[in-house]
Amino acid sequence: MELWQTASVAFFGYVILVATLRSPRPKAVGRILAASVAGLVVVAGSSVGGQPAVLNEWIWPPLVLLIAYWSSGLLFVAPNARHEAALRWLDDRLAIRDVSRRTPRVLVEVLESAYAGVYILVPLALLVHLEFSPSPDPAGFWSVVLITDFACFGVLPWVQTRPPRALESGEPWESSIRGFNLRMLGATSIQVNTFPSGHAAEALVAALLALAAPAAVVFLMFFAALAVAAGAVLGRYHFLADALAGWAVAVGVFLALS
Repeated sequence: MELWQTASVAFFGYVILVATLRSPRPKAVGRILAASVAGLVVVAGSSVGGQPAVLNEWIWPPLVLLIAYWSSGLLFVAPNARHEAALRWLDDRLAIRDVSRRTPRVLVEVLESAYAGVYILVPLALLVHLEFSPSPDPAGFWSVVLITDFACFGVLPWVQTRPPRALESGEPWESSIRGFNLRMLGATSIQVNTFPSGHAAEALVAALLALAAPAAVVFLMFFAALAVAAGAVLGRYHFLADALAGWAVAVGVFLALS
């Protein structure tokens, strides 16, 4: 098994263990077990020999990532007021809400677009990796990405909070695509906050995995990573502490596995 497969098995085992220890909502137990088993089945399927390489490069790992995200969200029980206050402290101290209101409209559109664009940033980074790395290693690429995400998702049972947009009145700014982002979150997200931020962590680790590319490409990848994090925080999808912790996870996992 590749490292990303072993890490995936460990993560789904962790989810099942936490579900037995933390007593999530009764209706969630069956779904947690079903999601975890589905994740393990996907990992098993990815281990079958003789299948086209494209499956292990483009299909199985992203599918595992999505199942891991949804299964971890099912472990949410109720928001912890103390944790929410701790995360809000830094935002209040730096007046992040006021910064959002003063952000120029053009930049607002860029940041909201970047927040939505994180979903294509990882596949784009894989393309860059395959094109420019002197020794392309898709399995190694996905090991870094998935372990980064697992580290973020794995904290959710212990730090349970709502996103800042759910705690604050009114919209932080005006944007032509904010409605799209909110609808997309309503349809696909787990509806709770993740600390560390998976958005910020994924975006930064994608940029780090593109370091072998030409300087212009590397610059664009890091600019995109910064824009994703800024869009997440100023758009009040995440607290600043979420993004900073996500960056720390991304750097730590990248250095550990590189």
